[in-house]
Amino acid sequence: MMMKYNLLRSGYKSFERGLLGSLSQQRNHTVSNQEIQHFDALAKTWWDWDGESRLLHLMNPTRIDFMSQIIREKTPFAGKQVLDIGCGGGILSESMARLGANVTGVDASKKALDVAKDHSEKDPKIRDRLKYIHGPIEKQNFDKQFNIVTCMEVVEHVTNPRDFLESLMNLVKPNGYLMLSTISRTFMARVLTIFLAEKVLGIVPDGTHDYQKYIRPEELAEFFREHHWKVNDVRGVMYHPLQSKWILAKPGDSCLPPLCNYMLSAQKP
Repeated sequence: MMMKYNLLRSGYKSFERGLLGSLSQQRNHTVSNQEIQHFDALAKTWWDWDGESRLLHLMNPTRIDFMSQIIREKTPFAGKQVLDIGCGGGILSESMARLGANVTGVDASKKALDVAKDHSEKDPKIRDRLKYIHGPIEKQNFDKQFNIVTCMEVVEHVTNPRDFLESLMNLVKPNGYLMLSTISRTFMARVLTIFLAEKVLGIVPDGTHDYQKYIRPEELAEFFREHHWKVNDVRGVMYHPLQSKWILAKPGDSCLPPLCNYMLSAQKP
């Protein structure tokens, strides 16, 4: 199997165990306390546009743009039931609610969710379309499925990707979408996201990323296809420091391959 070969060759044993190992043995252990503590410490800066979450704010329009291109409807979010996994302080959740979606945000960081709830209360237009739930996704008991499940900049922080992804897939309605953004496990990504962004420039808090948790797009795509899901698109994303914005590759654009940050959409049969 190609995925297993890629993962074994990469030496990422924890990913192989999480993605290919026994679900009964791994369930409910995708979020480490270390990751939760890290994002608890960042909670107070979520809505500071010039703070440590600046890059997430700048990426938000790119996320919306990518999803809108995939859904291809005049009002792609209006009336949709959306589950935002790893919502943090609610940056993406609020944007989708303002575009007409009914959004449920879930995060393992209680401090981040407290910030999200407080911030959403400032806008009465979205109060009735937005709610937040604390805890890991595996421990939630939803009585419905969702048109769209989003998981942005989260997969690279979980311990057992297989458990995590399958939990998300179970929550998507038939013909619904799972929208992801994450980081590829390449030398370029290691240099850009850890050495430069964290160690040299300090534009991302030190310790945010773990290179061994990065996942290549071909690995994710193969995983979804093995579950008989359709992979709609995979696009590279690049931060342009001079323009202070994220650039989303156009469909089929070979000039911006997914060698670092990328977005992927998968659709349930």
